[in-house]
Amino acid sequence: MGIYVVTGGTTGIGAEVCRMLMGEGHEVFNIDYKDGDFQADLSTDEGVNDAIQAVKKKYPDGIDGLISNAGVGPTAPAEKIFALNFYAGTYIAEGLRPLLIKKKGCCVMTCSNTITNSIVRMDWVELLTNLRNRERGMDLARMIPKEKGPAAYSSSKCALARWIRRVSPNWAVDGLRINGVAPGNTTTPMTKGMTEQQRNAALLIPIPTRYGTKEFLDAEEIANSIVFLASRKASGINGEILFVDGGIDALMHSERF
Repeated sequence: MGIYVVTGGTTGIGAEVCRMLMGEGHEVFNIDYKDGDFQADLSTDEGVNDAIQAVKKKYPDGIDGLISNAGVGPTAPAEKIFALNFYAGTYIAEGLRPLLIKKKGCCVMTCSNTITNSIVRMDWVELLTNLRNRERGMDLARMIPKEKGPAAYSSSKCALARWIRRVSPNWAVDGLRINGVAPGNTTTPMTKGMTEQQRNAALLIPIPTRYGTKEFLDAEEIANSIVFLASRKASGINGEILFVDGGIDALMHSERF
Protein backbone atom coordinates (compact mmCIF):
# COMPACT_ATOMS: atom_id res chain seq x y z
CA MET A 1 0.00 0.00 0.00
CA GLY A 2 1.09 3.56 -0.60
CA ILE A 3 1.77 6.75 1.31
CA TYR A 4 -0.30 9.79 0.29
CA VAL A 5 0.03 13.37 1.47
CA VAL A 6 -3.21 15.36 1.26
CA THR A 7 -3.53 19.11 1.81
CA GLY A 8 -6.92 20.37 2.95
CA GLY A 9 -8.06 16.91 3.95
CA THR A 10 -10.11 17.75 7.02
CA THR A 11 -13.44 18.63 5.38
CA GLY A 12 -15.26 18.50 2.06
CA ILE A 13 -13.59 16.97 -1.00
CA GLY A 14 -10.29 16.47 0.83
CA ALA A 15 -11.95 14.54 3.66
CA GLU A 16 -13.62 12.23 1.13
CA VAL A 17 -10.26 11.66 -0.58
CA CYS A 18 -8.66 10.73 2.75
CA ARG A 19 -11.53 8.38 3.59
CA MET A 20 -11.29 6.61 0.23
CA LEU A 21 -7.52 6.26 0.31
CA MET A 22 -7.53 4.88 3.85
CA GLY A 23 -10.36 2.55 2.85
CA GLU A 24 -8.03 1.11 0.21
CA GLY A 25 -5.40 0.52 2.88
CA HIS A 26 -3.12 3.48 2.12
CA GLU A 27 -1.40 5.62 4.73
CA VAL A 28 -2.61 9.23 4.59
CA PHE A 29 -0.90 12.31 6.02
CA ASN A 30 -3.32 15.26 6.14
CA ILE A 31 -1.91 18.79 6.17
CA ASP A 32 -4.56 21.34 7.07
CA TYR A 33 -5.13 24.57 8.93
CA LYS A 34 -7.24 22.74 11.51
CA ASP A 35 -7.49 19.14 12.74
CA GLY A 36 -4.82 17.81 10.38
CA ASP A 37 -2.05 15.32 11.10
CA PHE A 38 0.12 18.38 10.65
CA GLN A 39 -1.41 21.81 11.15
CA ALA A 40 -0.16 24.74 9.09
CA ASP A 41 -1.45 27.93 7.52
CA LEU A 42 -0.52 27.22 3.91
CA SER A 43 -1.36 30.77 2.88
CA THR A 44 1.95 31.82 4.46
CA ASP A 45 5.53 31.09 3.41
CA GLU A 46 6.26 29.80 6.90
CA GLY A 47 3.32 27.39 6.81
CA VAL A 48 4.32 26.03 3.40
CA ASN A 49 7.95 25.55 4.39
CA ASP A 50 7.00 23.91 7.72
CA ALA A 51 4.66 21.51 5.92
CA ILE A 52 7.31 20.50 3.39
CA GLN A 53 9.87 19.89 6.12
CA ALA A 54 7.37 17.87 8.19
CA VAL A 55 6.72 15.52 5.27
CA LYS A 56 10.43 15.17 4.52
CA LYS A 57 11.12 14.31 8.14
CA LYS A 58 8.28 11.77 8.39
CA TYR A 59 8.80 10.09 5.01
CA PRO A 60 12.50 10.33 4.09
CA ASP A 61 12.18 7.27 1.83
CA GLY A 62 9.55 8.89 -0.35
CA ILE A 63 5.81 9.19 -0.89
CA ASP A 64 3.52 7.65 -3.50
CA GLY A 65 1.24 10.60 -4.05
CA LEU A 66 0.42 14.21 -3.28
CA ILE A 67 -3.19 15.36 -3.37
CA SER A 68 -3.08 19.17 -3.36
CA ASN A 69 -6.59 20.16 -2.37
CA ALA A 70 -6.22 23.08 0.08
CA GLY A 71 -7.82 26.28 -1.15
CA VAL A 72 -10.29 29.06 -0.48
CA GLY A 73 -13.34 30.31 -2.35
CA PRO A 74 -14.16 33.59 -4.11
CA THR A 75 -15.35 35.34 -0.94
CA ALA A 76 -11.86 35.32 0.60
CA PRO A 77 -9.49 38.30 0.19
CA ALA A 78 -7.59 38.17 -3.11
CA GLU A 79 -4.28 37.99 -1.25
CA LYS A 80 -5.33 34.75 0.44
CA ILE A 81 -6.80 33.39 -2.81
CA PHE A 82 -3.53 33.83 -4.70
CA ALA A 83 -1.41 32.60 -1.79
CA LEU A 84 -3.37 29.43 -1.08
CA ASN A 85 -4.90 28.50 -4.43
CA PHE A 86 -1.76 29.00 -6.52
CA TYR A 87 1.47 29.60 -4.64
CA ALA A 88 0.97 27.06 -1.85
CA GLY A 89 -0.05 24.34 -4.29
CA THR A 90 2.83 24.84 -6.70
CA TYR A 91 5.47 25.37 -4.01
CA ILE A 92 4.47 22.26 -2.06
CA ALA A 93 4.38 20.19 -5.27
CA GLU A 94 7.90 21.26 -6.17
CA GLY A 95 9.07 20.93 -2.57
CA LEU A 96 7.85 17.34 -2.31
CA ARG A 97 8.87 16.37 -5.82
CA PRO A 98 12.14 14.72 -4.63
CA LEU A 99 10.09 12.45 -2.35
CA LEU A 100 7.72 11.60 -5.21
CA ILE A 101 10.68 10.76 -7.46
CA LYS A 102 11.87 8.16 -4.95
CA LYS A 103 8.67 6.16 -5.47
CA LYS A 104 7.77 7.24 -9.01
CA GLY A 105 4.64 8.80 -7.58
CA CYS A 106 2.05 11.26 -8.79
CA CYS A 107 0.36 14.53 -7.94
CA VAL A 108 -3.29 15.51 -8.32
CA MET A 109 -4.31 19.14 -7.80
CA THR A 110 -7.79 20.60 -7.31
CA CYS A 111 -8.59 23.31 -9.84
CA SER A 112 -12.11 24.53 -10.75
CA ASN A 113 -14.41 24.46 -13.75
CA THR A 114 -14.48 28.27 -13.54
CA ILE A 115 -11.07 28.31 -15.29
CA THR A 116 -12.92 28.68 -18.61
CA ASN A 117 -15.15 31.53 -17.42
CA SER A 118 -15.05 34.92 -19.11
CA ILE A 119 -14.22 36.57 -15.77
CA VAL A 120 -10.73 35.02 -15.77
CA ARG A 121 -8.17 37.83 -15.98
CA MET A 122 -5.46 36.55 -18.27
CA ASP A 123 -3.10 39.34 -17.21
CA TRP A 124 -3.33 38.02 -13.63
CA VAL A 125 -2.83 34.46 -14.89
CA GLU A 126 0.24 35.60 -16.84
CA LEU A 127 1.71 37.25 -13.76
CA LEU A 128 1.17 34.19 -11.58
CA THR A 129 2.49 31.60 -14.04
CA ASN A 130 5.22 33.54 -15.82
CA LEU A 131 6.68 35.78 -13.14
CA ARG A 132 6.48 33.15 -10.35
CA ASN A 133 7.32 35.88 -7.86
CA ARG A 134 5.15 35.54 -4.75
CA GLU A 135 5.94 39.01 -3.48
CA ARG A 136 4.85 40.64 -6.76
CA GLY A 137 1.76 38.44 -6.84
CA MET A 138 0.81 39.56 -3.35
CA ASP A 139 1.35 43.20 -4.34
CA LEU A 140 -1.18 42.72 -7.14
CA ALA A 141 -3.62 40.87 -4.88
CA ARG A 142 -3.64 43.71 -2.35
CA MET A 143 -4.87 46.06 -5.08
CA ILE A 144 -7.78 43.82 -6.10
CA PRO A 145 -11.10 45.05 -4.62
CA LYS A 146 -13.29 42.57 -2.74
CA GLU A 147 -15.99 42.60 -5.43
CA LYS A 148 -13.43 41.13 -7.82
CA GLY A 149 -13.05 38.05 -5.63
CA PRO A 150 -14.70 35.69 -8.16
CA ALA A 151 -12.29 36.89 -10.88
CA ALA A 152 -9.32 36.43 -8.52
CA TYR A 153 -10.53 32.93 -7.65
CA SER A 154 -11.06 31.81 -11.26
CA SER A 155 -7.76 33.37 -12.33
CA SER A 156 -5.82 31.63 -9.55
CA LYS A 157 -7.27 28.26 -10.54
CA CYS A 158 -6.64 28.96 -14.24
CA ALA A 159 -3.02 29.76 -13.42
CA LEU A 160 -2.78 26.48 -11.48
CA ALA A 161 -4.19 24.50 -14.43
CA ARG A 162 -1.75 26.19 -16.81
CA TRP A 163 1.15 25.41 -14.47
CA ILE A 164 0.15 21.73 -14.34
CA ARG A 165 0.06 21.53 -18.12
CA ARG A 166 3.43 23.26 -18.48
CA VAL A 167 5.37 21.18 -15.97
CA SER A 168 3.84 17.79 -16.82
CA PRO A 169 6.41 16.82 -19.52
CA ASN A 170 9.28 17.69 -17.21
CA TRP A 171 7.73 15.70 -14.37
CA ALA A 172 7.19 12.75 -16.69
CA VAL A 173 10.92 12.61 -17.47
CA ASP A 174 11.42 11.87 -13.76
CA GLY A 175 8.80 9.11 -13.90
CA LEU A 176 6.09 11.27 -12.32
CA ARG A 177 2.55 12.16 -13.32
CA ILE A 178 0.76 15.40 -12.47
CA ASN A 179 -2.89 16.12 -13.24
CA GLY A 180 -5.70 18.40 -12.12
CA VAL A 181 -9.38 17.95 -11.36
CA ALA A 182 -11.76 20.82 -12.15
CA PRO A 183 -14.90 20.41 -10.01
CA GLY A 184 -18.16 22.25 -10.52
CA ASN A 185 -20.41 23.42 -7.69
CA THR A 186 -20.02 20.83 -4.95
CA THR A 187 -21.67 20.35 -1.58
CA THR A 188 -18.96 21.19 0.95
CA PRO A 189 -18.84 23.18 4.21
CA MET A 190 -17.89 26.18 2.04
CA THR A 191 -21.02 25.98 -0.14
CA LYS A 192 -23.34 24.97 2.69
CA GLY A 193 -22.91 28.49 4.02
CA MET A 194 -24.37 30.03 0.85
CA THR A 195 -27.52 32.12 1.06
CA GLU A 196 -30.48 31.04 -1.08
CA GLN A 197 -29.74 33.97 -3.40
CA GLN A 198 -26.12 32.87 -3.82
CA ARG A 199 -27.18 29.28 -4.44
CA ASN A 200 -29.73 30.31 -7.06
CA ALA A 201 -27.07 32.45 -8.79
CA ALA A 202 -24.69 29.48 -8.82
CA LEU A 203 -27.38 27.36 -10.46
CA LEU A 204 -28.40 29.84 -13.14
CA ILE A 205 -26.85 27.31 -15.51
CA PRO A 206 -28.30 23.96 -14.39
CA ILE A 207 -25.89 21.09 -13.83
CA PRO A 208 -26.81 18.59 -16.58
CA THR A 209 -26.49 15.53 -14.30
CA ARG A 210 -28.65 17.32 -11.70
CA TYR A 211 -31.15 18.80 -14.15
CA GLY A 212 -34.54 19.54 -12.60
CA THR A 213 -33.12 19.83 -9.09
CA LYS A 214 -31.36 22.49 -7.04
CA GLU A 215 -28.61 20.10 -6.03
CA PHE A 216 -24.85 20.54 -6.28
CA LEU A 217 -22.49 17.66 -6.97
CA ASP A 218 -21.47 15.46 -4.05
CA ALA A 219 -17.94 15.71 -2.66
CA GLU A 220 -17.66 11.95 -3.14
CA GLU A 221 -18.06 12.36 -6.91
CA ILE A 222 -15.06 14.67 -7.06
CA ALA A 223 -13.01 12.52 -4.70
CA ASN A 224 -13.64 9.42 -6.83
CA SER A 225 -11.95 11.15 -9.78
CA ILE A 226 -9.02 12.37 -7.68
CA VAL A 227 -8.38 8.91 -6.24
CA PHE A 228 -8.59 7.40 -9.73
CA LEU A 229 -6.02 9.85 -11.13
CA ALA A 230 -3.75 9.09 -8.16
CA SER A 231 -3.94 5.35 -8.84
CA ARG A 232 -1.98 3.07 -11.13
CA LYS A 233 -5.14 2.69 -13.21
CA ALA A 234 -4.44 6.20 -14.54
CA SER A 235 -0.81 5.44 -15.44
CA GLY A 236 -1.25 6.79 -18.98
CA ILE A 237 -2.79 10.12 -17.91
CA ASN A 238 -0.45 13.08 -17.46
CA GLY A 239 -0.89 16.84 -17.76
CA GLU A 240 -4.67 16.62 -17.97
CA ILE A 241 -7.32 18.81 -16.37
CA LEU A 242 -10.32 16.56 -15.79
CA PHE A 243 -13.62 18.44 -15.53
CA VAL A 244 -15.85 16.84 -12.92
CA ASP A 245 -18.77 19.25 -13.10
CA GLY A 246 -21.73 17.18 -14.22
CA GLY A 247 -21.29 18.35 -17.80
CA ILE A 248 -21.30 22.15 -17.34
CA ASP A 249 -18.09 22.72 -19.28
CA ALA A 250 -19.31 20.56 -22.16
CA LEU A 251 -22.62 22.45 -22.15
CA MET A 252 -20.93 25.84 -22.25
CA HIS A 253 -17.99 24.98 -24.52
CA SER A 254 -19.10 22.08 -26.67
CA GLU A 255 -16.62 22.89 -29.45
CA ARG A 256 -13.58 23.20 -27.15
CA PHE A 257 -11.76 20.05 -26.19
